Amino acid sequence: MGLEEGKHFTVKMPEGDHDGYVYVRREGLERAAWLSVRGEGEQQKLAAEFIEYILQRAKERGDDVHEKASKIVEEGMSRAP
Repeated sequence: MGLEEGKHFTVKMPEGDHDGYVYVRREGLERAAWLSVRGEGEQQKLAAEFIEYILQRAKERGDDVHEKASKIVEEGMSRAP
């Protein structure tokens, strides 16, 4: 999709009984939002689906989390190329 591990997100692999996770950094969310409107083809589609998923999960976590994520997404979408 155009995001780089270490720059846009980090990964914690599962260990023993503990689940793994992906931490999306602010820069990653901004980049995905930018790609969702300015990417091309499959990249744009994947980024748009990712943003939709992130905003849905943020809403499940509460209004404050959703508002913060939405603001980051809006900033990412409005950035110049």
